[in-house]
Amino acid sequence: MYIEVHKVSTFAGIYIVAIVSIAWLLGATYDKNRKMIELLKDSEGRYRIFSKYSKELVNSFNEVIFQTDEKGKWLYLNPAWKLMSGATVNETLGLHFSKSMDNTSYQEVLKTFAESFHQGKKYFRVDIKLNNSKKETTWVEAFVKLIHDEAGKFIGTAGILSEINERKHAEEKLVSLNENLAITSSKLSTAAQLAAGIAHEVRNPMTAILGFVKLIRDGGADKQEYYDIIFSEINRIEQVLNELLLLSKPSEEEFLKKDLKKTCNHVITLLETNAVLNNIQIHKNYNEQSIYIYCDENQIKQVLINLIKNSIESMTDGGNIFVNIYEKDNEVYISILDEGEGIPENFLQKVGEPFFTTKSTGTGLGLSVCFKIIEKHGGKVFITSELKKGTKIVCVFPIVEPRDMDVLKQGSGLAGN
Repeated sequence: MYIEVHKVSTFAGIYIVAIVSIAWLLGATYDKNRKMIELLKDSEGRYRIFSKYSKELVNSFNEVIFQTDEKGKWLYLNPAWKLMSGATVNETLGLHFSKSMDNTSYQEVLKTFAESFHQGKKYFRVDIKLNNSKKETTWVEAFVKLIHDEAGKFIGTAGILSEINERKHAEEKLVSLNENLAITSSKLSTAAQLAAGIAHEVRNPMTAILGFVKLIRDGGADKQEYYDIIFSEINRIEQVLNELLLLSKPSEEEFLKKDLKKTCNHVITLLETNAVLNNIQIHKNYNEQSIYIYCDENQIKQVLINLIKNSIESMTDGGNIFVNIYEKDNEVYISILDEGEGIPENFLQKVGEPFFTTKSTGTGLGLSVCFKIIEKHGGKVFITSELKKGTKIVCVFPIVEPRDMDVLKQGSGLAGN
């Protein structure tokens, strides 16, 4: 009997201990859960506060904070977007980013993105010209982060757009100043290189004048005829010196209606003596019927002088230069064909690059400046060459009205200030 009571008491004790243990565990768990709930409530409150202040902070930025999906559609833009682009956030979200910029910027973004993506880079930077709804130019600098998921799959981009109009304007002014400096330097260099020919050009008329003055002094019979010849030679000297002064002196850029054939005639007059001294003949394969374009005549003269002078220098054993001017499809063509050494095919693509030259002396800046001038006039250059046979350079200019010149210059991105 005692034994049975003892067994019951033992089992009862174990049962009571188990109940107490479970109660204790439940109580501990409740306390823990209660603390966790309190912590969660506290965290949620802090998150709300953090979220509120973060949103206020992002909305106060002058820079645009953005996010796109993997297809390039805008997912997020902060309010600064409206100030920068003129478009509201709501009307922009969901659009492809290409709709927000000009095509040149879009192509640059694609190129930079592709390079960064294939090289495994996480970030890239690019300058973008936005399509401002107010038709104003807005340049921005974009810092872009490529976003990938945990599996490494590309899922979009995020980044910052900062307005850089002042920087871009300063860069454009610097480019313009450098171009003007290069043009002036090239003009002075060309004038110096022409010095020998100019001296010869002036010496011949001076010799003639001196001879006729002596005849007059000695009592020559037909003084009037002598006077006519003297004045003719003086005019010849004046013409040559005026051309040299126009070439060398600094001048403001001025686009005016000019007869291209007359401009070319002036250049050929200036270079004819240099050509003759090198046993070279310059042939004008065009009539004298005027063809007009709007241009800065001094700059066009500089281009023609450089091109014809290069042809002269390429013919060490003499030869011929053929100059032709004609109109086709509302464009003016000037072609210069020589019988010089020619340019190797692998060098043709480099012609016009700064500091590239096939000469043993020279900087290569002459043709580089020429190409910039032609571009500034809305023109194009085509070069063909064959070794030991010669080179042909064709310059093409549009025939435009004066009112179109501002548009033309702005379109080239080379307008002076």
